[in-house]
Amino acid sequence: MKYPVIIIIALISFISGCKKDSDTDPDMPIREIAWDYLNDHAKSTVNIDWKKAPVTESSFNGIKAFAVTFNTTEDALLGPITVYVSISSRVALGQDMRD
Repeated sequence: MKYPVIIIIALISFISGCKKDSDTDPDMPIREIAWDYLNDHAKSTVNIDWKKAPVTESSFNGIKAFAVTFNTTEDALLGPITVYVSISSRVALGQDMRD
């Protein structure tokens, strides 16, 4: 009678300790590259959690890239900051001109 209880407790601790694949964010390395590309002034104007910035597929000067968009306190005047990261090399290519 004692053994089934021990097995159940062991299984519960094993299952609760496992991370689901959905818990990891595959876009986080792309966001980090884009965030590191920004200068300190640009970073200080970002008014969202940069770790949750939207990442979309796009192109930059004819190169397939991810576009990472950071909303800022200056969006009404200049628009958000969008940094492009190369899909193949994972290097920041540049950012959109802001109005």
